[in-house]
Amino acid sequence: MRRTIAQRTAESFATAPHFYLRTEIDATALVALRSALVESMKQRAGARLTLTDLIVKAMGISLKECPQSNCIWEEGTIRPLPDTDIGLVVGLEDGLMIPIIRGVNRRSLEDLARERSKLIEAVRGGRLTAEQTQGAAISLSNLGNTKVDDFSAVLPPPYSAILAVGRAIPRPFVVHGELCVRVTLKLCLSVDHRVLDGGPAAAYLGRVVELLENPLPLTGLTNVTG
Repeated sequence: MRRTIAQRTAESFATAPHFYLRTEIDATALVALRSALVESMKQRAGARLTLTDLIVKAMGISLKECPQSNCIWEEGTIRPLPDTDIGLVVGLEDGLMIPIIRGVNRRSLEDLARERSKLIEAVRGGRLTAEQTQGAAISLSNLGNTKVDDFSAVLPPPYSAILAVGRAIPRPFVVHGELCVRVTLKLCLSVDHRVLDGGPAAAYLGRVVELLENPLPLTGLTNVTG
């Protein structure tokens, strides 16, 4: 696995011209939404709702609305992909794998939580199939359960973008011109310049940010009471 990762990351840097878009978001509402839903969703879905599920949902909706981002570089040309599939980086003791959650735009949060849990179990149990790792343009690497504030990720071929997310913690943040303390997330989108220019990539990331800072649409609900 280490040889494969070494070969693929070296190939990525050698062939895909990376550029990076960075931002910091107010995640206070996102964290509060997750806290309000976690217990009831655990009963309904049989899986614990995580910030990863909410971020993946935002990425899938944004991919549907920004189809130019849903493409890969293949055999010297840009190839559009047909569905809102999102790869999820899963760390192992000796490396990592990237299972794909299919049709994220159409899935409920409950369904996403169940599917994410099943895929992680398949990865760690050595049951992931090759088909479950192929066919997406963008992936998520979330180190929110570590002490990492922010980082940039290497594009895993043939992905054209990967979103790197650090931990959510209270930080100084300006809201309506006033300095206050808010729970924030730092995001970095690594992009293959062969597929996307700065404008379309920024539009995609901007839509992800809008959904994470105002996350109620991710639930399909009009209000959340817990």
